Amino acid sequence: MIAHSTWNFEDPDLVSAIDELPLWSAPFGQALLDAVALKPHLQVLDIGSGLGFPALQLAQLLGPTSTVFVLDPWQAALTRLQLKMDQYGLSNVRIASGVAEHMAFEDESFDLITSNNGLNNVQDLRQAWSECRRVAKPGAQLVLTENLPGTMLEFYSCFKSTLSELELTEYLPAVDSHIHSKRKPIEETRQIIGESGFKIVQEKHGRFIMRFLDGSAMINSFLIRLAFLPSWKGLLPEERQDGVFEKVETALNAKAAEKGELDLTIPFVCLDCRRL
Repeated sequence: MIAHSTWNFEDPDLVSAIDELPLWSAPFGQALLDAVALKPHLQVLDIGSGLGFPALQLAQLLGPTSTVFVLDPWQAALTRLQLKMDQYGLSNVRIASGVAEHMAFEDESFDLITSNNGLNNVQDLRQAWSECRRVAKPGAQLVLTENLPGTMLEFYSCFKSTLSELELTEYLPAVDSHIHSKRKPIEETRQIIGESGFKIVQEKHGRFIMRFLDGSAMINSFLIRLAFLPSWKGLLPEERQDGVFEKVETALNAKAAEKGELDLTIPFVCLDCRRL
């Protein structure tokens, strides 16, 4: 039966809920959704749901016989997620505030676990994977996406070159450590997954390009200012930050002038796993 609704397109809550996910999340998310085995009567856990993607999409794709649990420590985001649930008319979603390293779920609770660029951002990756195995049923599917080393290589190359030119090479190891902490080599991820009691049954690699007119447009874009720039600047003493990033911006602008635009490459992987 198709439910009939009368929509008020002047309702600010509806307007807020329509904008479902940021462009950054979409390429990862599409790969994840393509890998999920759609079955009835699933108990689903989405780790790092944030504002609701892909959890709310999964709840709609799977229908009312399945229940999707969302897990995220970001309380303000979960409040907006609740608003979206109300606007979408979803009754098969449950909200849990918490972190992947310490889940308040019973053993062997879930048939499907998903994480869209979320598990790679936890504080303790091995502990999070251990918890995933604990709450997954034997044979459960776990699908995750994560961006890989080489993400925004164009920026990091320019950043490191600028540090070298300014004779600030003592900060280069911190840059490399930052990259490794955020984007593990795929070999390391495979090892952690195997040691945690999961088997990778399919590994799909992809990439997309973030295009900007120049470095100034990139550095001043909302996504970069929100999710990347604070941690980049945090690699340097406060008194060095503005001077270094002014030169990075100038160097990126020069590269963009040569090519006609600034491209940032985002390689990623989608891993389809089974709990042993």
